[in-house]
Amino acid sequence: MSRPLAASRMIAPPPAYAALFDQSLASLPGGRDPQVASARRASFARFQALGFPSARVEEWKYSSLAPLAKAARGPASAFDLTPAELAPYRISMPGACRLVFVNGHFAPALSDRLADQAGLSLRPLELALAAGPEPLAEDAAGERGFDALNAAFVTGGMVLELAAGAKAGPIQLLCLHRGGEAPAMVNLRNLVRLGDGAELDLIETHVVEAGRQLLVNLVSRFELGAGAKLRHDRLQLGEIAGSLIGRTAYRLLSASRLTQTLATFGGGFVRNEVDARLDGKGIEAQFNGLYLTRDQQHIDNALRIEHAQPGSISDQFYKGVLDGRAQAAFAGKIVVQRPAQKTNAYQRNNNLLLSPDAEINTKPELEIFADDVKCSHGATAGELDERELFYLRSRGLDPWTARSLLTFAFASEVLERFGDADLQAQAKRELLRWLPGSAVLGDLA
Repeated sequence: MSRPLAASRMIAPPPAYAALFDQSLASLPGGRDPQVASARRASFARFQALGFPSARVEEWKYSSLAPLAKAARGPASAFDLTPAELAPYRISMPGACRLVFVNGHFAPALSDRLADQAGLSLRPLELALAAGPEPLAEDAAGERGFDALNAAFVTGGMVLELAAGAKAGPIQLLCLHRGGEAPAMVNLRNLVRLGDGAELDLIETHVVEAGRQLLVNLVSRFELGAGAKLRHDRLQLGEIAGSLIGRTAYRLLSASRLTQTLATFGGGFVRNEVDARLDGKGIEAQFNGLYLTRDQQHIDNALRIEHAQPGSISDQFYKGVLDGRAQAAFAGKIVVQRPAQKTNAYQRNNNLLLSPDAEINTKPELEIFADDVKCSHGATAGELDERELFYLRSRGLDPWTARSLLTFAFASEVLERFGDADLQAQAKRELLRWLPGSAVLGDLA
C-alpha cells in the first residue's frame, strides 16, 4: 500500500472532495456493484491520505500544483458532439477502429463497431467493470495521489487484451474534453495486455478545449509479453487554459519491442509521466517526445526507465520548443539494476527557445548499479542559428517565415516518428498552425 507523504510534502485535498465522491459513487461505472464500489472507496481513502505533491517533492520541483489543488472537482458531464466535429482528428487508415470518449464518457454512437477478430478482446471500461474491479487496481507507483484519484472517480477508458501471436490495429482512442464554468475533472483509465508475440498499433488523440476549470487525469498501464510488439502514438492538443496530467506505465518482458511517440501542443498545465520497467533480456524500447508551449503555458515531461535484466536497449529522444513566457521541464531518469549487465541506454533532450522570457528546466539522470553498460545522456537549450537565418533571408524569406521554417525542421524530426501517416500529417498541420506564416509553409504538411 502507498505510504502517505509527509505533511510538509503534500497538499491536502479540499474537504469538499468527500461529499463529491459520496454524491457521485452510485452514478459511476460499476458504482452499484459492491465489489467495485468497495474498490473505489479504498482508492478514495488512499487519495485523501496521499493528497497532491507539493513543490517539496523533488519530482514536482518545477511544476506547482497549488492552483489546481485549491478546488474540489467532480466528474465532468458529457456534451453533444457531431461526427463533423470529430472528423479533423480521425485517422482514416484502412481497418482502423475508433473508440470515442467525450469528457471521459464512452460514446458508442460515435465509435466504430468492433469487428470480430481472433485473439482480441476490447471492452470499454464500463463493461469491463461488470466483471469485477480488477481494472481499478493500482500498480507499484508508490506515492502518487493522482492514480488513486483516478481509480476513485474514473468514468471511461478501455481494457484491451491480445492473445499470444495475435495482431491488432490501428486502434484509435479519440478523446475530446471540454470544460465549463465550474471546476470539473475527466478521469480516463486504460489497461492493455499483450500476450507473447502479440503485436498492437495504438493511437491516442486527446483534444482539451476551452475551460480553465477542467482537469484531465489519465492513467494507462501496459503489460507486454515475451516477444510482443507495441507502437503507441499519442497526440495531445490543448487550449491555453486546459490542464492535463497523465501517467503511462509499461512492463516489458524478454525480446519485446516498444516504440512510444508523444507530441504535446499547448495546454495551460500539462504533466506527462512515463514509467517503464524492462523486466527481461533483449528488450528494445524507444521513447520519442515533442512539446510546444507559448504565452504562459507550462509543460512537464518526467520519464523513468528501469533496466532490470541483462542485454536490453532503451533510447529517449525528446525535443521542446518554447515561446513567450512559457515554461517547460524535462526529467529523464535511467536506472540500471545490478543484474542488468550489457545494458545500452541513451537519453537526449534538446530545447529551442524562441523568446528570452521562455524557461526550460532539464534534468537528465543516470543511476547505475551494474558495471558492464553503455549509458549516456545529454541536454541542450539554445536559440535559432543566426547563420541559418541569414542564409534563408539571403534566399528571399522574410524574418518570420525563416524562423518558422527552421523551427518546423527542428520539431518535425520527432513527428516523423509517428507510425501512422494520417497522424503524422495531422501533427504537422498543428505545428504549422502554431507557427507564424503557416500560409507560406503549408505545403510542408
